[in-house]
Amino acid sequence: MDVSALVSSITGAAQLTRLLVDERDRQKTATIQVDLTNKIAEAQIQLMQVLGTIIEKDGLIQTLSERVRKLEADQNEQARYQLRKVGALGDFFAYELRVAAELSERSDEPSHFLCQPCLDIRKDKSILRTSGIYCFCDTCKRKVQILPFEDATPLPIRHNW
Repeated sequence: MDVSALVSSITGAAQLTRLLVDERDRQKTATIQVDLTNKIAEAQIQLMQVLGTIIEKDGLIQTLSERVRKLEADQNEQARYQLRKVGALGDFFAYELRVAAELSERSDEPSHFLCQPCLDIRKDKSILRTSGIYCFCDTCKRKVQILPFEDATPLPIRHNW
């Protein structure tokens, strides 16, 4: 056998071995790339779920913040009034606007009464109309014989929420 043929055979075998190793490495790389792509896709799905939950929670926080602001505004508005018994027969109560000296906002409003059931239950500021010895609520249609307002007894404000 010739030395050059032997060297040529060894060189060919080495090249074939390198080609086989390169092919094996390409297959391993392709498998790793597929696994990595799948893991990235799973991570993106989980991220989208987390973002969806965050958006939902942000919406809930916004809704609750608006609700708190409304409740605080309602409470501040109701603090402008004092609960008084105004019914001569039975128990009828109304909210009377506090005197101007006790009010920090809108102290120039005329004295008036709000229907207590309408304000507490319906959250509706219904101003009571008086006619002679009767008091009327246009919202709930109550008609009550009233005490002279100077005889009415102020009561502490109750909060029913």
